[in-house]
Amino acid sequence: MFGVFFSFLGYGQNWGLNTSQGAVYTTTQRLLIGANQSNSTLNSNDGSIELFSPSYSAFFMNAADKHLVYWLSQEDSGMRIDDHGPFKIYKDGVGFVMNFNNDGSISVGTALAPSGYKLAVGGKIIAEELKVQLQSAPWPDYVFANDYSLPTLQEVELHIQENGHLANMPSACEVQENGIEVGEMNRLLLEKVEQLTLYTINQQKQLDNQTKEIETLKALVKELVENK
Repeated sequence: MFGVFFSFLGYGQNWGLNTSQGAVYTTTQRLLIGANQSNSTLNSNDGSIELFSPSYSAFFMNAADKHLVYWLSQEDSGMRIDDHGPFKIYKDGVGFVMNFNNDGSISVGTALAPSGYKLAVGGKIIAEELKVQLQSAPWPDYVFANDYSLPTLQEVELHIQENGHLANMPSACEVQENGIEVGEMNRLLLEKVEQLTLYTINQQKQLDNQTKEIETLKALVKELVENK
């Protein structure tokens, strides 16, 4: 049957074939399936293939571009490409699901276009593994370098008193307003862990020296008592 229809497309004639289920006809080299006269007013280019359903969902393929141009549907379920706009997916009972934005980014569960990012998700994400690869910021092994200047605990205390948070760490207001970058936050946290490790090592050295001094003093006291 389709071979008969396509054989007439090249003539550019207006003709139609009505069926009990609707109409299949061409107008100026357009093939419409499941359409009627009201459906045929859909604005599309000549030389296209258009499919319709009872809910007036439709898509048409442009013959000139040779690819799917639109899929129009009610927003409660289905897919849609707005004119010169992004590709959207809707789910019945859920609403907006996914948006493939014009800049190549993807929005999931949110209409927010992630400016400067490739993906925006309005909700929770679960994954078996997540890898973050920092491109520029150095991993904080520099804390263990011989020339690293470890802040004194007095300097740490003063910074906390003046700012209410650790040095180089974002404040609560900054996090609330801008969120956190997982890779950068892990880098900063490791910096603090390595600093704490150095503080602990230094304190342990002081304790060991104090213990030796105490043992020496105890020996002197014992010697003095015995020789008294």
